[in-house]
Amino acid sequence: MEITGDEIRRRMIDHESLDPGGLRIVGATITGRLDLSDVVAKRPLVLVDCKAELPVVLSRAHFSLLDLSGLVAPSLQARGLTVDHHLKLSGARLTAEESVDALHMRIGGSAYLDEGFQASGTVTLSGSQVAGVLMCGGGRFDNGLFLVDLRVGDGIFLNQDCRISGGGVHASVRLRGTRVDGQLLLRGVRITSAGVALDLRYVRVGRELFLPFDGIEGKAQLEGLTYEGLPRDATVDEWLAFLADRTLRYSAQPWAQLATAHQAAGHERDVRRIRVAQQRDLRRRGQLSRWGRLWHLVRGVTVGHGYRPGLALVWLAGVLAVSVGVVLVSGGVRCSVVEQVGYALNVAAPLLKADAARCTVDAGSGAGRLVLASTWLLQVLAWAFATLFVAGFTGLVRRNA
Repeated sequence: MEITGDEIRRRMIDHESLDPGGLRIVGATITGRLDLSDVVAKRPLVLVDCKAELPVVLSRAHFSLLDLSGLVAPSLQARGLTVDHHLKLSGARLTAEESVDALHMRIGGSAYLDEGFQASGTVTLSGSQVAGVLMCGGGRFDNGLFLVDLRVGDGIFLNQDCRISGGGVHASVRLRGTRVDGQLLLRGVRITSAGVALDLRYVRVGRELFLPFDGIEGKAQLEGLTYEGLPRDATVDEWLAFLADRTLRYSAQPWAQLATAHQAAGHERDVRRIRVAQQRDLRRRGQLSRWGRLWHLVRGVTVGHGYRPGLALVWLAGVLAVSVGVVLVSGGVRCSVVEQVGYALNVAAPLLKADAARCTVDAGSGAGRLVLASTWLLQVLAWAFATLFVAGFTGLVRRNA
């Protein structure tokens, strides 16, 4: 069966004469250009399993429902398209370099690019609004899926072995600035890129985020990503590794978002792990001066950046042990062994005074001078570790990290 593009346009312009079910054509070859730009038809248009030799043009058109399932065509041009209910491109095959150009669409129902949908070129839905779901399960996108500044009501579903690659200078999946009132689900998707695979910058997810990392082959950008509750389908360890090794650069916000989610869930141990891992990433990739990097390292080793203040007590105990060892081994302090231990604790431990009144240091001998010099240094270290413990325990180090 053949039908011209001009005949379809004529029928849709004269939509009042159509059955309430609209125009339905199945398995036809559309000859000539199908140009429905600026056509306003309050009827459904159903072209199932049809083939078009030239690009299908729907720019600024308006339909009650649009079903192009199984369409075979070079491309679909649909800037400013309005559909009151659903847009269906399930199983469609589009072969041009720019397969779908659908900026600023308004879809009152859901949009389906699933069930065998194939696009050899770019698919762009940026700036569009979809009241229901954007379903891409089982679709194949060979040159990127661009969903910048999209507004979606119920959710975006990239699942069921959906495969996305390419993207040129941009990410293979680019959702920068998108807002999803419901779920963002990337379960079962495979996204591949030699550079950036996934761009989720400034994406707002109103409900759950399902983001397993095993299907992402390439880097990711997560700055500004926010979501409700705990992210699903990845463990805390997987998140720590992904943020540290698979993002383009250090950014505090993704770490803070993850920590906030676990804080709200009452997972205090995981919150500390996330915060410590964030500080390691800051030291490795953040913009710190040489001295800032050194001080950052000291904070991490001594008090875990304020999240493990007990480490400072371990270091303090080590200083006291070294002080006792120096005094006992050097032979520069004259008194009993018990009094020598008390003397070592006196000179090194902040605010700790043991009975060592009868101990004297032979300052004229090399051993005595060694004791004096080492205990002064150890006293400084002991005070430093005690101060760091207090600062870490009270949260001062965390506020200044």
